[in-house]
Amino acid sequence: MSNCHGIVVGMDGGGSGCRVAVARVENGAVGRVLGRGQGGPANPATDFQVALDNLRGAIHSAWAQAGLPEDDLPKVRAFAGLAGVRDEEMARRVAQALPFVNSQVVEDRLTSVTGALAGENGSVAPIGTGSFLARQTAQGVRYLGGWGLALGDDASGAWLGQQLLRQMVRCFDGIAPHCDLSQQALAEFNHDHARIFRFSSSAGPARFAKFAPMVVEAAKQGDPLGHELMTRGADYIVAGLAALGYETGERLCLSGGLGPHYADYLPAPYRDAMRPPKGNALDGALYLAARGAG
Repeated sequence: MSNCHGIVVGMDGGGSGCRVAVARVENGAVGRVLGRGQGGPANPATDFQVALDNLRGAIHSAWAQAGLPEDDLPKVRAFAGLAGVRDEEMARRVAQALPFVNSQVVEDRLTSVTGALAGENGSVAPIGTGSFLARQTAQGVRYLGGWGLALGDDASGAWLGQQLLRQMVRCFDGIAPHCDLSQQALAEFNHDHARIFRFSSSAGPARFAKFAPMVVEAAKQGDPLGHELMTRGADYIVAGLAALGYETGERLCLSGGLGPHYADYLPAPYRDAMRPPKGNALDGALYLAARGAG
C-alpha cells in the first residue's frame, strides 16, 4: 500500500472537537508537520454523521495547508483516535467513511497514552470533556474509567459541569446555601427554571463541559464549591491510579485540557512524580501512523 512518499495523517476527535495533522515520516519517525486542521465534535457514538462531517472538513483543511496534490490524499497512511469507538464494527464504519484507502481507527485512549508516554512506562490521566486513566508497563497498557457521563467520567470537564449544575439546582430550591460559583452558574440561565430544565433535558457532555472552566477558576479564587469539586476529581484520580497498581515515584502525566489543573489538588507524592506529557493524542496518532507506514 502506498504511503504517498512518506506522508501520514493523524486524527484526534472527541466531544469538544477534532484535530488533524499531516506530517512527513523521516527515518521511521514523525518528522515535519506540513499542515493542520480542526473542526467540531467528532464522537461517532454520539452522532456518527456530524462526527464524520467534522473530521472530513478538518482533514481537507490540513491537506490544503500542506499544499499536497488532492489526488494523493486517499493514498496516505492515516491513523485516528476517536472517543466513542468501542468496538470493531464502529471502527470499521468510521474507516470506510474516511477518504483513505489505508486507515486505522481506534478509541482515543490508545492515542492519548501513546502521545503522552511515547513508548515509555508510566501512568496517564487524560482529562478533557471525558476522562480515563491508564498505566503502561512492560506487560502492556491497562485502562480504567471512560464509561461516559451517564455512568462515570469522574473528574472530566463534563462531570465538573454536571456536578456544578446539580449543586446549583439544590441551591435554587433552597436545600443548600448559595456561593459565588452557584450564583454565577445560575446567572448563565438568567435564574430561569424553564431554561435550566431545557438544558438538562438535551445537553450532552460537551455542553456540560463548557461550565468546567468556571469551576477551575472559582476554585483558584477560594470558592468552597469549586474547591470541593476539584478535590473530589483529584480524589478520583488517586483512587483510580491505586486500582491500576500505580507505585509511588512512577512517571505520572496529567494530560488533556483539564488534567493539569488537578495538579495542585493531588497529594505531594503524586505531584512530585508528575512529568509533562511528551505529546498529546494527536501526536500519538501521528506516531502510530508513522509506525504503520514504516
